[in-house]
Amino acid sequence: MPALRLSAAALLLTIGAAAGSANAQTTLRLTWTPSGGGAAKVCEYVTDANGVSMDGNGALVATGTFSGTDCPTGTTPVSDPVITNGITTADIPAATNTGATHTISWAASADSCSYAGSNLPAAIANWPTSGAVCSDAASCAQTHNVPVTLPGTAGTYRFQLSCTKIGSSVTATSAQNVVVTVGGGGGDNCVANSGISRLTFGTVMYNDLSSRETDLTLFENVFGHNIGGDLRPFPGTSNLNQRIMIPRNQYVSLKFTVPSNLPNQTFGQFRFEETQPQTSRMSFTISKTCGDLSATPTAPLTSQCVINNGPANSAMAWGYYIGATTLCQLVPGETYYLNIIQAPLANLTNSYCSGTCGNTIQNMKLGGTGWPANANDVQ
Repeated sequence: MPALRLSAAALLLTIGAAAGSANAQTTLRLTWTPSGGGAAKVCEYVTDANGVSMDGNGALVATGTFSGTDCPTGTTPVSDPVITNGITTADIPAATNTGATHTISWAASADSCSYAGSNLPAAIANWPTSGAVCSDAASCAQTHNVPVTLPGTAGTYRFQLSCTKIGSSVTATSAQNVVVTVGGGGGDNCVANSGISRLTFGTVMYNDLSSRETDLTLFENVFGHNIGGDLRPFPGTSNLNQRIMIPRNQYVSLKFTVPSNLPNQTFGQFRFEETQPQTSRMSFTISKTCGDLSATPTAPLTSQCVINNGPANSAMAWGYYIGATTLCQLVPGETYYLNIIQAPLANLTNSYCSGTCGNTIQNMKLGGTGWPANANDVQ
């Protein structure tokens, strides 16, 4: 028995009058006009005992038989659109920052697709909310890689793909809601280093290769990560290993403020723990200025606040330790930046990374009582 699929509007009155009750055999009288023109015809369609029902897409469905000589013939079965590669958090995370760029990949078995249903607080050049973005089966089936750069307007953005097929009343959709915020340190006045740029949002990985997307302007988002709890401010989570995935010719500048009540003789170090399978050398600085990748620090900071072109196991010891000269001395209540790049400080564009690389950096506790309680979340 052929299945019948019609829009709800076409059958609503018929069902109310003829069906009477759910799951009852129903006779539908369909008035239709041949595609070549001519007088209207009437065809009867008798359902089985299941009658007429509504599917999850709001279309009325029935299984039964046509009767009479005025019923259409030669029609092809309805084929609904299917999104074969939808929008997921692998394309664009549920939370990101203004200025971040992500690539949304999609493909569909459809005759036409658009970004209808998207809700963008500010326009995005590669994501128009009107007009088709593919208009035939071949083009819709191709994988579309769409780079989207989040504008300067914060808010909740909805990225939606909507696809249709000729002959089907169904619209297939795939969507992702994204909360876009202004990065906590994204408005900082950073040094204008020629040929490189600050990475403000990206991927951080543990050694087991599990990862998260986060704001890379704030120290606590990386080295204060606390599984199942609130982020820990400086000095963060002790002995925590993190891989910050930094593309070639970019750097990370993590902003932190030393607690005003940090006890004397609290100290630690940032240790470049291993290289494989990433780059062979890295450089670190602690500065009062975002993006300060100078090998000569500004007083009162000293050479202890610089690791220039360091190999694996290089470490920068820091601390609030009155009288110690072997540490990068940090003052309670003051704000600093931890700047990280995969290049020598004398030639910042001579990156050791050909694509995107992430070496293991350990936020190592050396001593003192200024570390948060129960902060030994080793990864």
